[in-house]
Amino acid sequence: MNISIQEVKTKQQLQNFIHFKHKLYAGDLNYIPALNLKEKIFLGKKNPFFEHSEAAYFLAYSENKIVGRIAAIYNKIHLQQYNDTTGFFGFLDGIEDSNVFEFLINTASKWLNQRGIKHLIGPENFTTNDSVGILTSGFDQPPVVQMPYNKSYYERLLLHCGLSEQMELYAYRFQQVDLPLDFLAKGEKLEQRLQQKGITIRPINFKQFNKEMKLMREVYNTANENHWGFVPLSEKEFMFLAADLKQIVAKENVLFAEKDGKLIGYIVTVPDVNQIFTKIPNGKLLPFSWTNLIWKPKIIGARMLILGVSPAYRKAGIDWCFYARMSIFFQATEVKWTEACYVMKENTMMNRIIKKLGGERVKTYRLFGKAL
Repeated sequence: MNISIQEVKTKQQLQNFIHFKHKLYAGDLNYIPALNLKEKIFLGKKNPFFEHSEAAYFLAYSENKIVGRIAAIYNKIHLQQYNDTTGFFGFLDGIEDSNVFEFLINTASKWLNQRGIKHLIGPENFTTNDSVGILTSGFDQPPVVQMPYNKSYYERLLLHCGLSEQMELYAYRFQQVDLPLDFLAKGEKLEQRLQQKGITIRPINFKQFNKEMKLMREVYNTANENHWGFVPLSEKEFMFLAADLKQIVAKENVLFAEKDGKLIGYIVTVPDVNQIFTKIPNGKLLPFSWTNLIWKPKIIGARMLILGVSPAYRKAGIDWCFYARMSIFFQATEVKWTEACYVMKENTMMNRIIKKLGGERVKTYRLFGKAL
């Protein structure tokens, strides 16, 4: 197979970059197309990531047909924080051909190496705050909202390219009917105990959304600062990622823990809108409206998007209270299951809590890397 590489420079090439995945997965019942317009915004200069960092997108061609895509990502904030000469690849997709994957990885590696990068890790689209990793087990189920999905041969072809595993992440599923019998009672007792210590739990106030998000960003950056590969989000980046929240969540989906009025923890769950997106061919939202799609069909699943507690309060039982509150809300809205995603293999405490609550590990994701 003769392969050529083109860097994405034009609007048409960017459209081809976005649409290639729809063609690659045509006929795959578990593939959920991302909305084209949202992908275009995320990949474009309106994304605040590009106020401090760079990326280049590449398409692989064979006989004038697109056979793969990749992004090379130069994250200046990561380099400033870790000083590890590491760059990233992301948005990786390709046909089942080792030569295609080699061309894509080599192209991204060369672009990064020219900028002084000595280590390559991915997929990471664009940071650990976004979608990361490839699916390596759990191909029998479609992905939940904002989680990766790929063909089963991706891992094999990345290993063939000389990459090795860098990080393993899990997704757990909770069925409402399988929660422990004393789960809610324990949550109620813990919350009463917390109140005696001046700690209260409340839903988000959407009327003060921007103010709430600014407070949440501070705790988010603090709660994650010691996690593998984490880079803090600027206010613009955090607001960019939070922009869709008001459109798809109820106030009960976003809970805050406060100590004497100061924010110390949060949990965010979102309805699994992928159950709707699966009905949208090729990621084209029109002629439908976003609001009609979200609220009219019945969504029976949710994703636990993020949870964080300030280090000083991590053993106070706040996380258990969050889970109990969410369970009550899901029962009231007839949500049958929740998927908790991106639990690091090394996060012993979180894995233990989830298993204690009856969570079943349903998917595994991995990041890969190599020296350049």
